[in-house]
Parts: sequence; structure tokens; C-alpha cells
Amino acid sequence: MALSLFEIQRHVGGRLEGDADTMISGVNSLELAGSGEISFAESERYLERARRSDASALIVPVGFPEAGSSNWLRVDDPRRAFIAVMMLFDESEERVSFGIHPMAVIAERDVSFGERVAIAECAVIRSDVRIGAGTSIESGVHIGRGVTIGCDCRIGPNAVLMPKVVIGDRVVIHAGTVIGGDGFGYVWSGDRQKKIPQLGTVQIDDDVEIGCNVCIDRATFGLTRVRRGAKIDNLVQIAHNNDIGEHSILVSQVGLSGSVTLGKRVTLAGQVGVADHVAIGDGATAAARTGVSKDIKSGQIVWGAPNRPINQVMRELACLARLPRLFGQVRTLAARLSELEKKVDGE
Repeated sequence: MALSLFEIQRHVGGRLEGDADTMISGVNSLELAGSGEISFAESERYLERARRSDASALIVPVGFPEAGSSNWLRVDDPRRAFIAVMMLFDESEERVSFGIHPMAVIAERDVSFGERVAIAECAVIRSDVRIGAGTSIESGVHIGRGVTIGCDCRIGPNAVLMPKVVIGDRVVIHAGTVIGGDGFGYVWSGDRQKKIPQLGTVQIDDDVEIGCNVCIDRATFGLTRVRRGAKIDNLVQIAHNNDIGEHSILVSQVGLSGSVTLGKRVTLAGQVGVADHVAIGDGATAAARTGVSKDIKSGQIVWGAPNRPINQVMRELACLARLPRLFGQVRTLAARLSELEKKVDGE
């Protein structure tokens, strides 16, 4: 695939300087880009690297100084424009061809497909399933009874959607993810753990993306819900009856206990753990490896275990770094005090 700079400019906007007919066949970093590739410099901080780059074209800010390249695309936001160009050249995933592969296993009753649906080999689809137009189901996917999937979704290889799960439009679910498995609920019955039935389901709203090997448990009653625009990284555990707010981000290895509520645009960094029945307000952030055991206010940034305001934790850590020196000073003062006490006692 190759596009001219003129075609790229039509897609991302900006002012083009140089040869509009230059053909671009890929994207790369400033250091690695070569002939036929386009890169970007976000600010003047990258000026020297831009001058050394072998890229055929550069996306730069409007006021970026001349750096030796003959082809420029000057835009207001180089990073956003470059991401748009990356999407033009993204061929990282092979899309399933429209139609149903003869090796797919599909229930004989009450299954409904919209137009341009693609079902790959070895997918299994149970009864009472609805799949919207333009959705693709990769190889090895299991779709349980009563599942509803919206339009233009992508379900990756070996993903599992358990019975009655509801998926909105334009949802991406990557390989190996399980949605709607049993919630983890047990009660001690005197001599053993007794399982609590998990009778609810999971609802994934529009424009959600879920990474590889994520587990989202169904609710004990009602819904476990992931709201519109949320992004979930690989290896995340979301327990029963959680409510994940719109446009929230959960980074790899986050683990949420039961009945956790996240507001809008919450960020949970890597390896954050959240205790059950905790509420996290809109726009809040938990830094990496935070143990969240109490509610977090809207807009607050917390860190540590238990979670505290990040500025407080940083002050605590600064004090910890001074402890060896302070300990030495205290030991010296204690020795001097002891000598003074001996002199006083002697007198």
C-alpha cells in the first residue's frame, strides 16, 4: 500500500510543503524512518533528530524550524495527525472475509445475522444469538445461548462470550478474553465453601475495547457493566457487579473485587487492586500498584497501599530516604545525652 503526500494531506489536513506526488508506503520513528516513510516531530525539542532523519516526509508543528527535509506537512497537532496516518497504514490484523466459514458450528434455530457478518472457522454459536451488521467473529470463538452482539464489532480468536451477554456497537474484544464467566461468590456452610449462584449477566456498551486474556465476571444479580468508550488492557480482572464508567482506562493486571463503581474517565494504572464496594469518582487516577481500600474522590490522584493522595505519599517517601541519616543523628544525640546524664549524676 502506498499513498501520495497529497492523499495524506487530504486525510489529515495541514499545509503541505514540497513534492505532493512523493509516495509514502509506511510510517516509522524519526530514528528508523527511511525512504518512502513518513515520521513526525512533535516540538522543537526534536529538531536535531528531525535533521538527521532519512524520512521522505515529516509531520511537524506549524512554526517548526527548517530541518533539511524537502517535504513537510505542517499541522496544529503533529501527534494526532501522525496517529491518523498510522491508521491508514495499519495492516496488523487480518480481517475475516464476509460470510460464514463451512467449519463454523452454528445452532439450527433462532440465530440472526445482519449484513456483512463474518464467521471464521471453528467458531461456535449457540441458539438465540443476534449478531449485528458488519461484525466479524474470529476462529475458535464461543458464543453462548442468548448473546446479543451489535454492529461493526470484532471478536478476536478464542474469545468466549457466555450466555446472555450483551455487546454494543463497534466493540473490539481481543484474543482469549472471557466475558460472563461465574462471579467469585462463596459462603462458609459449616464444613466447606458453598457456591453462591451467579444469576446476572454482563453488558458492554458501544465503542469499548477489551484486550487479550481479560476476564469480566457476570453479576450475582443484575449487570456487570462496562460503559461507553472504556478501554481495558490485557490481563485485567473485573469481578461481579462492577460498573466501569465511560471512557475509563484500566491498564494491564488491574484487579477489581466485586461491586466496584468507577466514574467517568477514571484511570487505573498497572497492577492496581481495588477492594469490594469501593467507589472511585470521575476523573480520578490510581497510580501503579496502588491498593485501593477506600473511596476516591473525583479528580483525586492516589498512590500506595492503602491509597493516599499522591503528594502525601511522595512526602512520606522523601522522609523515608532521610531516615538513615536521621537515625545516625538520633543515635549520636542519645550518646551525648547519656554522657551528660552521667556527669550530672556524678556531680
